[in-house]
Amino acid sequence: MSSFFRKRQASQAGATAPPSNVIIAQPASAALAHTRENAERPNPAVAGGQYRDRDQPSNASAPAQAPVQGPSAPTANNPPRPTFPWSTRRIALPPPLLLPRPGVPPVTAPSPSPFPRYGHSIPLTASQSGELFIFGGLVRESVRNDLYSFATRDLSATLVQTTGEIPPARVGHASALVSSVLIVWGGDTKQQDTDKQDEGLYLLNLGTREWTRVATRGPAPAGRYGHSVAMVGSRFFVFGGQVDGEFLNDLWSFDLNTLKSAPLWELVRPAQGNEPPPRRTGHVMLALDDTIYIFGGTDGSYHYNDTWAFDVNTRIWQELTCIGYIPVPREGHAAALVDDVIRQRPE
Repeated sequence: MSSFFRKRQASQAGATAPPSNVIIAQPASAALAHTRENAERPNPAVAGGQYRDRDQPSNASAPAQAPVQGPSAPTANNPPRPTFPWSTRRIALPPPLLLPRPGVPPVTAPSPSPFPRYGHSIPLTASQSGELFIFGGLVRESVRNDLYSFATRDLSATLVQTTGEIPPARVGHASALVSSVLIVWGGDTKQQDTDKQDEGLYLLNLGTREWTRVATRGPAPAGRYGHSVAMVGSRFFVFGGQVDGEFLNDLWSFDLNTLKSAPLWELVRPAQGNEPPPRRTGHVMLALDDTIYIFGGTDGSYHYNDTWAFDVNTRIWQELTCIGYIPVPREGHAAALVDDVIRQRPE
């Protein structure tokens, strides 16, 4: 496999100045550790429950203030509270869901655990029955193309057998769910350095559990990994990623309505005079109404924590000015959409 899951050792020597929207002088992991260190460090600017400027000298003649009482230590009558809102649950492992075969009895042994796993795909949305579908990824140095159904109602993970034009094993791909169809595109599929990345678009009918490789016409996005995808109506969007050391910032769309006639990819160019976000990989992308949002990622030299919005109707990219506690620069993270709020999980 190529370098998707290798640690990048990008040298800063001789690097040009970072773009104006980059707030980074260290790797994301170091920035995150620095943020945590600052959060845990006592703040000498707090006295008597009142904040004052750190650069303002303290008033030696001021009357002494009683120390601020922090939370009491855990005791038998005051057990420690779990950290909200995270919790740890044990995953149930029902028997694998196999395709029916005459004369073959059903399997009763539990499914293998899907975790730990890296570089797999999970659609942004669950099915109507509350199922998330985990496909492929890296498991103990082995690249997979297996499919798991994760039921949110009872926290169970079931290995699902499929048929048809099953996608080859891959890592760093992305997927989306539309009605009863799972879409998978991209990923690092090279077994040898001379191999070509798989550029196929794969659709899984969740009812029949049969894969189909779409035969598209005309130009198509180059095979890649570390990209992101999103659905807007019937259109499947792909942005960015990397391939063979090249970082990308192109935006492509595939309209599922063309499956009945002439399946086509479309390169979505920005409106005249408008520029897309800098090239990147390992970012996240979500869609709300007719707007696509992306956050973070890396170009191999810098990590980003910028937020961009793309209006699919006007074809205009806009970098958003955000306030509040902005996440530190990062790559390889995840995000989810809750109502109109994007919630992120660090790498």
